[in-house]
Amino acid sequence: MFNPKTSRATFRFRRLWGAAALMFLLGTALSDRAAAGAACVVAKKMGNSLALEWVADSGLDVEAAVAQAEQKLERAGYGADRYEDLFPQANTELPHAYVIIVKTSYLNARGRVRVSYGCGFSAESYTEAQWAALRDLQSYSWGWTPDKGFEVIERFRF
Repeated sequence: MFNPKTSRATFRFRRLWGAAALMFLLGTALSDRAAAGAACVVAKKMGNSLALEWVADSGLDVEAAVAQAEQKLERAGYGADRYEDLFPQANTELPHAYVIIVKTSYLNARGRVRVSYGCGFSAESYTEAQWAALRDLQSYSWGWTPDKGFEVIERFRF
C-alpha cells in the first residue's frame, strides 16, 4: 500500500545519500590534484612596504608558500616584534605561471616617500602577469597611478 510519508522520507534519504556520494567523489578527485603554489609576502610598517619575499614552487601549496616567504622575512629581521606587519599580498595555485614583481617609490599626498610592491601571476604570458602585478600594486597602494612609474624587479616562470 502507498504511504505518502514513507515515500517523502525515502525520497529525502535518497537525495541526501546522492549528495553525500557526489561530495565524496569530488573530494577524492580534488585530493589527487598535485599541490602548487606561489606567494608574495610584504613586510609593512604604517602602510609603507619595507621588504618583499616570494616563494614559487610547483611542489608547494599556497599556505606553505606563504609560510616560507614569512620565514624568509623574519630571518631578514622583519617581524611583528618591530611593529611590522607581514602581509601575504598575492598568491596563486597555478601549477606553472609567469611571474612579474614590480616596485614603485613615489611621494604620497602628504609629501612622504612611499614604497609599494605588486605581484602578478599568469598562466598565459608575462604581459598578463605584469597587468596583474600593476592591479595588485594599485589595490594596495591607493595613491599610486601609472604616471608615478614602476620598475620590474623580478620576472620568472615556475
